[in-house]
Amino acid sequence: MSQLAEVVERLNSSHKFVITTHMSSDGDGIGSQLALARGLKSLGKDVALVNPTKVPENLRFLLRHPQEIVTPRDVASPEELFRSAWTVVVDMGAFERLGAVLPFSRQSEGLVVVDHHRLDQERGVVYLVDEGACATGEIVRKILAQLKVALTLEIAEPLYAAVLTDTGSFRYPSTTPRTHELAAELLAAGVEPQRVYSEIFERQSATRMKLTGAILSTLRLSPGGKVAWMEVRHEMIRRLGARMEDADDLVNFTVQIDGVVAGFFFKELGKRATKVSCRSRGEFPIDRFVSQWGGGGHLNAAGVRLDMAIDEAEELLIHESVKALESDGADR
Repeated sequence: MSQLAEVVERLNSSHKFVITTHMSSDGDGIGSQLALARGLKSLGKDVALVNPTKVPENLRFLLRHPQEIVTPRDVASPEELFRSAWTVVVDMGAFERLGAVLPFSRQSEGLVVVDHHRLDQERGVVYLVDEGACATGEIVRKILAQLKVALTLEIAEPLYAAVLTDTGSFRYPSTTPRTHELAAELLAAGVEPQRVYSEIFERQSATRMKLTGAILSTLRLSPGGKVAWMEVRHEMIRRLGARMEDADDLVNFTVQIDGVVAGFFFKELGKRATKVSCRSRGEFPIDRFVSQWGGGGHLNAAGVRLDMAIDEAEELLIHESVKALESDGADR
């Protein structure tokens, strides 16, 4: 039995589900989650959506009501909710990225993981992984088609958001003819591309704009010009009255510089915790590069969380990336 058939059988044969995605959720995670949940609900399933962190402001337009997706803190008894349901995880990357949801998911009837990232697979978990998919949303569309769920606008719009964001607005190497065929199908279902793009990318607060400028002022380049990095610290967030999520999605600025092959954006989470968003250009496999510290993702887009101070994290990753890209004999 194929992975797709196994997941479809599990979704057909079970009634109650909790659907979740990774911390600091993005368009692919939220979009895939909403589309799958709405599809299952149309089949009469009992579905709850519980995430480790809140839905980002620029994705809340996808919600039918403010509490469509909640966190464990919003649930009276998350233990009971998960224990009596199957947990479906979309766009996970790694179990550690489930944060506060992880211990509850382990207590559920079982785990289904739907993803397009390279994963270390655990025994006893039902997986549907397609690394060739442009987004987890593409895989969810296949599941819904197998379940014979009608492609309504309320399902198509979050799927379009998933594909749009995870392909970098259809410019990443993961974009294929199949990607555009899927986009055409979603547009035919009534999706308004200008609305989705505007809601996600063109609605920014003045605080976020000021924070963006402050973060860009930290931009640095390696001696050979192949590595770029920038950072955000708690002091900067406090000074500007911003939130840490206001700093999301800025890493792409690092690889817009001519000659840069690898770019890093360091976020100070705590005294001994740093999140790093990573990008690369060309054939440099940024996912494999950060995998040695437990990170992962895609060829040109990945992330890693390091249990060390931000200064230590920067010293480690910049030293190693410069060594890989600018040392004698490195591929130039």
